[in-house]
Amino acid sequence: MNRVKLTIVGDPIDLRVSQCTFCAHRSPDGTRCRAYPKGIPVEILYNLHDHAREFPGDGGLRYQPIVLGHTERVVA
Repeated sequence: MNRVKLTIVGDPIDLRVSQCTFCAHRSPDGTRCRAYPKGIPVEILYNLHDHAREFPGDGGLRYQPIVLGHTERVVA
């Protein structure tokens, strides 16, 4: 397996990771999920809204953390 070297440009303290990255409902490409099969709203994707709380159109599906070591993945 080839290794990839990544370089962070700027201040690493500014690095933000979307809450969707660690959600069990996320699609493999990270742009969709079970709550938003047509695309995750920017407010959630960019952490402007904590999706542990209700957001319009989510149908009651909220952020659910991925359980490490659990290989089954929910795909939208």
